[in-house]
Amino acid sequence: MRTDSAFSLLVLFSLSAALLPDACHVRGGERRKIELSSWILKEACEWLDWCEKAQVDQEEHEQSQRLHADQLKILHSEEGANRTNPDNRIPGYVLEYAPLVHLHSSEKFWPCDIAEHLQHVTPYLNYTPMGPASANYNLTNLDELNEYLNGRFVYLTSDDNVEARPDWLGGEKNIPEDPNELYRRITGRDLPQRPLGTNGATEIHGGRSDAPAVLVVVNKGHGIVDAFWFFFYSYNLGNLVFNIRFGNHVGDWEHTLVRFIHGKPEYVFVSEHFFGEAYTYSAVEKLGKRPVIYSAIGTHAMYATPGHHPYILPLGLLHDETDRGPLWDPALNSLTYRYNTTSDILLPSNLTPSAPTEWFFFNGHWGDKFYPFDDSRQYQFAGQYHYVNGPLGPRFKHLSRKNVCQGRTSDSCVIHQWLPPERIPVFDEGVGEGEDWKGDERDPPIRMG
Repeated sequence: MRTDSAFSLLVLFSLSAALLPDACHVRGGERRKIELSSWILKEACEWLDWCEKAQVDQEEHEQSQRLHADQLKILHSEEGANRTNPDNRIPGYVLEYAPLVHLHSSEKFWPCDIAEHLQHVTPYLNYTPMGPASANYNLTNLDELNEYLNGRFVYLTSDDNVEARPDWLGGEKNIPEDPNELYRRITGRDLPQRPLGTNGATEIHGGRSDAPAVLVVVNKGHGIVDAFWFFFYSYNLGNLVFNIRFGNHVGDWEHTLVRFIHGKPEYVFVSEHFFGEAYTYSAVEKLGKRPVIYSAIGTHAMYATPGHHPYILPLGLLHDETDRGPLWDPALNSLTYRYNTTSDILLPSNLTPSAPTEWFFFNGHWGDKFYPFDDSRQYQFAGQYHYVNGPLGPRFKHLSRKNVCQGRTSDSCVIHQWLPPERIPVFDEGVGEGEDWKGDERDPPIRMG
């Protein structure tokens, strides 16, 4: 995008707001769709080359929305459940082999509750607020924002200056509690250690976080079941290059995939920035049967080992750092779902039957749009930004993937059979304006190296 595009967009939409207030704002609780016939919006399209994305077929979109709503009504009704017989059960083996996550001991931005996150953000259409900060969007109606340009240019923008580090951004209250301390406080005794096997090893218990993880289980057929564990943080602190920090953003979705074949865990995938790494289940570290993964300080990129993890962007060598900090057991507090990638229908599972589903279908970004250059918080070096776009949600993490890796089916998927991997990941693009994939954001970038 041209360096002056952000400012131009702000000017155009500000003018649009003045001339067509109903097109850009929410008033009195009534939401009106953007009129794409507006000359100003057309000019903005042509100027910034996003016509093809923005010019959605409103009639087709509305019909799709009505169909989706009707399907949900049927499926959630008792009559519909009996007629369609949706299997919303989470197989026992999914929890039996649920991952445990070591957060970094020096982390400043801990797991966060997506419901609480929504209390501190206001939807913006690019740089234009879509209503008052008090607008009541929550997990049960967030998908209503898709009415505006199909949601793809909607950014859930922080109500606070993120550089002031408000408490909600850091999530310190959600640090997983040491289960030994909890048991000792309640009973006055140490938590009993159960033997894991004949070698005398004992079980280490993970702690519960008040920030729920999100479990999405997808049945791929042929005995293949993918269990996607998503972890949300309200802030991503980017890494340093030449003592300059790049890639900060509000909102951060990370995930781990455990793939089961006929009920047995075979593969584990951990997300790292644009891509990630895949391993055989036998290769990864485990506590008992459960895979152990590591969340990097600040960026929350996920790795299979503690230590330093270098990777290369066009501007140079960076590294993530992981250690054996607080151990998080996401299975102790999570929103759990079954998802059909063909019909695009999400159902709350039998474990959390009242879990809301509407938030999952929000097409926009879970954080601010990258700050323009007239914002004192923003700077650019070698094509990389200090602040980048907030991410898209779990639905855009290629849940229908055939390979274990988060990539196109035609891309190679290296599955490591040992720890650690022998190569340094190389990415052909940096964080740029955001960590979202270019083009169709359901598809990954080309992986090099």
